[in-house]
Amino acid sequence: MRNRFLLILLGVMLMTAFLQASFTKQDIKVYQLDNGLKIIFFEDHKIPSISYYTFFRVGSRNERPGLTGVSHYIEHMMFNGTTKFGPGEFDRIMEFYGGANNAYTSDDMTAYTDWFPPHALEKMIEMEADRMQGLIFDPEVFESERGVVASERRMGVENNNEAILYENVRATAIMAHPYHWDVIGWMSDILSWRRDEVIQYYRTYYAPNNAVLVVVGDFDSQKTLELIKKYYSGIPAQTPPPPVTTAEPPQMGRKEVVIKKEAQTPSFLVVYHAPRCQDADFFALSVMEKPLLQGESSRLYRRLVRDEQLAISVYGGIEEKIDPFLFSINVKPRPGADLDKIEKIIDEELNKIINDGLTEQEYQKAMNIIRSDFYFGLQTNSGKANLLGASELLFGSYEHLFTIVDRYSQVKREEIPAVAKKYFHELNKTVGKLIPQGGN
Repeated sequence: MRNRFLLILLGVMLMTAFLQASFTKQDIKVYQLDNGLKIIFFEDHKIPSISYYTFFRVGSRNERPGLTGVSHYIEHMMFNGTTKFGPGEFDRIMEFYGGANNAYTSDDMTAYTDWFPPHALEKMIEMEADRMQGLIFDPEVFESERGVVASERRMGVENNNEAILYENVRATAIMAHPYHWDVIGWMSDILSWRRDEVIQYYRTYYAPNNAVLVVVGDFDSQKTLELIKKYYSGIPAQTPPPPVTTAEPPQMGRKEVVIKKEAQTPSFLVVYHAPRCQDADFFALSVMEKPLLQGESSRLYRRLVRDEQLAISVYGGIEEKIDPFLFSINVKPRPGADLDKIEKIIDEELNKIINDGLTEQEYQKAMNIIRSDFYFGLQTNSGKANLLGASELLFGSYEHLFTIVDRYSQVKREEIPAVAKKYFHELNKTVGKLIPQGGN
C-alpha cells in the first residue's frame, strides 16, 4: 500500500513538472478589441486541433423572478439559427469540418465550447461571431424550445427525488441572493417567458464587452487575431449589465426541510453557508472536504456506509462561485435508515475536525488530490481553455490559474479547525429530509 502511495505521489510530481514547463503564464497572449471583447490565446502545436471557447458573464445569478432559467434557455436557442445560418446549420457545418461542440450554463457563466481542426478556424470564428449578435428567436422555434426546457425540468427535477430535495434546501438556505434558484429555473417562469424580454436579456448579456474568448491549440496568434477582428469588430458594445448587489444576510438558526412523497428510499442533505471562491477560507474548506467526503477512505464514507451501514454513498463539498454559496453533504441512505442518526454522525465528524483537525496523512492526501485533479484538467487543449476562461470569470483574471496551487499550499493544517468552526455550526445549517410517503 505504501509503495502504491509513493507511485501515485511520484506520478503527480512528474505530471506537475511537465505541465509547469509546457504551460506558463508567459506563454499566454491577451488582447482586447475596441468593443470590449477580451481574447486569451495559448498556442500549442503538438496536435493539429483547436479549442475555441466563448464565455459570457451571465448565469442564473443574473436573473430575476419572472425570468429564472432564461440563461439556460438562451444556451438552447444559440443552436437554433441566425439570419445567416439557419436552424441546425451551426452543427451541420461544424460536423462537416470534422469538429464538435457543446455548451453549459452555470450560476455564474455560460460557455460555448468548440473543438475542430485548424483548417476550419475561419469558418468557426465567423459562426461564433454571427450568433453572438444575430439570433432570430423564431416564434415557432421559441415555443418549441420552451417545451424542451420544461420537459428537461420535469425529468431532471420534478421526477428526481434528490433534485427536488436539493432545490428545496437551496431555496430555504439562500433567501435573498439570486443563488436562491437553480439554473433550470422555476416551471411557472419557464411557461411564462415573453419573447421580447428574452431577446432584451440576450442583447444585454451576449455583448462583446460581456464576453471572453479563449483559443488554445494549433493556430497562429497574429493571423487568428486578424480573423477575430474581421468578424467581431463590427459587433457593438452594449451598456454594461446591472451588477448583482444583493448579499445574503447571515442565517440566524437551524433550518429544516421535510418532504414526504412517493419514493423507494429516503434522501438526506445538509448544507452550510460557505465563502466565495476568492476568499482564503474557501481554500481551507476545499482541503478539508477531501478527507471528509472523497473516496472510500473518507471519514463520512467509513462511518455512514461501511461502519454504521446507514447509507449507500456520500458526497458533496464546496463549489467555486463568484458570491458566497453552500458547502453541501449529500447522503444516499439505505431503505429505512434513521435520518436523525445520519445527521448526528455528520455532526460528530465535523466536531472532530473542529476539535482535533486533520491528521498529517489526511492533509497530505488532500493536497495530492488537489494537485492531481488540477493538472489532470490541464492535459488537453479543451481543459486549458475551460480553466483559463473560468478563472477569468470566477476569480477576475486568467492569471489566477497559475497561482491556484500556491494558494492551496498556503493552507496550513493547523488553521483548518478554526475555519471549520467558523462555518459548521447550528446557526449556519439547513437540513433536508425526503421521507417516503407513509414514513415517520
